[in-house]
Amino acid sequence: QVALDGAATGKTGLDLINALKDAGTHTYTATVKVFGNKDGKADESNVVATRQVKVTINGITAATDVYNALAENIKAKTQVPAAYLENANADGSGPFLAGVNGVIPFEAFGGDGMLTRLLLKASDKAPWSDNGAAMNPALLALESLTKGQYFYQVALDGEAAGKTGKDLLDVLKSGSHVFKATVKVYGNKDGKADLMNIIAQREVYVEVPQLKEAAIMQQNHQMMAPMKTSQGQMQGYTSMQAHQSSMPMASQAALATKKPAAMMQDKMMKQDLPNTGVESSTALSLLGMSLSALAGYGLRKKSKK
Repeated sequence: QVALDGAATGKTGLDLINALKDAGTHTYTATVKVFGNKDGKADESNVVATRQVKVTINGITAATDVYNALAENIKAKTQVPAAYLENANADGSGPFLAGVNGVIPFEAFGGDGMLTRLLLKASDKAPWSDNGAAMNPALLALESLTKGQYFYQVALDGEAAGKTGKDLLDVLKSGSHVFKATVKVYGNKDGKADLMNIIAQREVYVEVPQLKEAAIMQQNHQMMAPMKTSQGQMQGYTSMQAHQSSMPMASQAALATKKPAAMMQDKMMKQDLPNTGVESSTALSLLGMSLSALAGYGLRKKSKK
């Protein structure tokens, strides 16, 4: 007889199988006993030999353990460091996006250089390397997880919904975002993910920072945006610039010192006066000289009398 301890003690048949499955991977202390016989049957009162050994059974991880793992070991909100995002493979083919909008084995949830690794509470003190170059040990969402039994997906909403590879990475790098992420764990069927069998599900939030390059591009775009002004104002401003540029520097300086009210008054006075030109000004000057001479002649004649 090989007698197991713990939850398997005394159980047989289907009860024993269920106990082993519920316990998952577990190491039992097994007591091996050899009995003599009596009338062709085992004589359990006659123990010929006995020995204790360790038996490790790689059991199936219970679904309840998976459900509890999502509730206890995953953060409600995580922030992706800008350096991690900036150094991710440009084509999106590296491990950074593994499991994001895609389905992969659950035991790969916390691999080195993966965004989903940051969702685990254990990642706060764990090492990280860009694109998994250092091959740091993976973090498990659930200890003693049976490989190949469960699969997972972290689906982002908004602009990132359904995108993968470079398209997804471009969205993440485009600016500051807070995505709602739905974490789903599926069972398996014939060794593949059974998308119809959702073992556990939880909604979390993933905050992505704005990279320096994206911030600079946005700032330049805002600076280049034209001011909201009417077409007439733009044309008037352009005409005034052209007029000032054709004036001598001294006149431009004088114009710059004038107040708006004085400039408006000058403009109104110029509109009231006729545009006589150079010839009219010369005629007025000759007429003034003749009148002055005539007045002087009259004064001299009067003084002689």
